[in-house]
Amino acid sequence: MNTYQLLLILHVAAAIAFVGPLMLAPRLLHLLRNDAGRATLHMLHQQIGIAGWVLLIGGLVLLYQQQWAWLQTGWMRLSLALFIGTQAIDHFWADREEQKIESDTTLSNATLKAWLLVKVTVFLAISALMVSKPTLFA
Repeated sequence: MNTYQLLLILHVAAAIAFVGPLMLAPRLLHLLRNDAGRATLHMLHQQIGIAGWVLLIGGLVLLYQQQWAWLQTGWMRLSLALFIGTQAIDHFWADREEQKIESDTTLSNATLKAWLLVKVTVFLAISALMVSKPTLFA
């Protein structure tokens, strides 16, 4: 097994560690209403955050190992744009929404739940792009 294959396996593991808990998050938002639930969601949020950084850095290392060749493909550009855009929205908007719900338990979490479902869908689409490498976006 060469270095590239090992890094690719770690990248896929990071993707699973990222998307797996993210798929649970919309169903667990009701836990924001109590202290123990908030602690659980914060741990989940931390895991997603760490996995996201490992995913991004690992992906950049893989791109570097390929001498940045895949950056010339449309599917990679689209994937990176979706990843960075979604993460930016999550950081600048969704994290604040979560804090509002934590501080005022009478607020509805419907908007945050909808965002998390969109986020999961986007990351599953990114995964599909990474696996299929469609020539449509070549």
